[in-house]
Amino acid sequence: MIFNHLSLFSAYNRHARGGLMKGNLLIVDDEIDLSINMKELLEDEAKYIYIAKNGEEGLEILKTQKIDCVVSDVKMPVMDGLKFIEMARNLGLTMPFIFYTGHGSAELKRQAHDLGAMDLLTKPNFLNLELAVRSAMTN
Repeated sequence: MIFNHLSLFSAYNRHARGGLMKGNLLIVDDEIDLSINMKELLEDEAKYIYIAKNGEEGLEILKTQKIDCVVSDVKMPVMDGLKFIEMARNLGLTMPFIFYTGHGSAELKRQAHDLGAMDLLTKPNFLNLELAVRSAMTN
């Protein structure tokens, strides 16, 4: 129900905005159902959306594809979000990172910003996620 309401919001805003240049988006989250919902919600904000289930998979995509924005969970198996952004920055990649997590805290937000994250949002706030991705993709 919430997702359907947000989809209508997205469609309205897309119509009101007109056509914007679109880049590629990478979603990194170990919750695959949530990743699919995010992809559906954000499909009008990006030219193409890649999905990875952890930071290690996300890093491989960053090495082979042109990605303009990353939405990543923080707590994931194999490689967490903080290690993921750190490794991406060590490769010289500067695209905006938006962390979308159920484990937000002031300390985590500070760590994320210290590593160059654009924002840290708390799940399941889809509206703020959509607005943050739109901002990242247009700047």
